[in-house]
Amino acid sequence: MEFILIKEKETPGTWRFKENKEDRPMTIYLSKDQVKELGNPKSIKVTITAA
Repeated sequence: MEFILIKEKETPGTWRFKENKEDRPMTIYLSKDQVKELGNPKSIKVTITAA
């Protein structure tokens, strides 16, 4: 499964990315360092695979 999460809020230590769907909400918090490594994106794509 793939999800696109949009930057929703920035706090002093983290950025919050949230999926824009009411039927299956997903929120991910990334540290400022993680966001910097990703190049300060406005959105991220998350891929989930079964282990």
